Amino acid sequence: MPSVEYRKRPGSPYFAALRIELGSGEVLTQARALVDTGATKCVIPREDNERLLHFSKAGCDGKVDTALGEASYDWVVVPRMTLMMKREINIGPLYVTYALEETDLSLDNVEAWLGDDYMIGMNFIDKFDVTMSKAGIMTFRRD
Repeated sequence: MPSVEYRKRPGSPYFAALRIELGSGEVLTQARALVDTGATKCVIPREDNERLLHFSKAGCDGKVDTALGEASYDWVVVPRMTLMMKREINIGPLYVTYALEETDLSLDNVEAWLGDDYMIGMNFIDKFDVTMSKAGIMTFRRD
């Protein structure tokens, strides 16, 4: 059963290594994304979309409840989002990523709001079996 794990520091949120691709497999970017179980949809930065990704606006969600109040978000369809496995070493207080490995934990045609940062929302998370341990490990599995 394919899986990918992410570790977090105590008191910190979970972050995942994310790859954005075209349907053809061409990699457009790789990013560190916040895993946000409170977000309805994934988010990609508006600035990155305008500068690098060039996904066409597919719609607008009005009256989205956020931690800062109600907002309206344009959204795009991302051809493919893939979780990457991070390998880290801990050197004192530093975590150093030394390699990114391919996984087959991908989803095609993912709706993503245009916002400020990369975030993985529930429209992605819900497609996998996700567990979190007391040891600070989040695991995504595909059945």
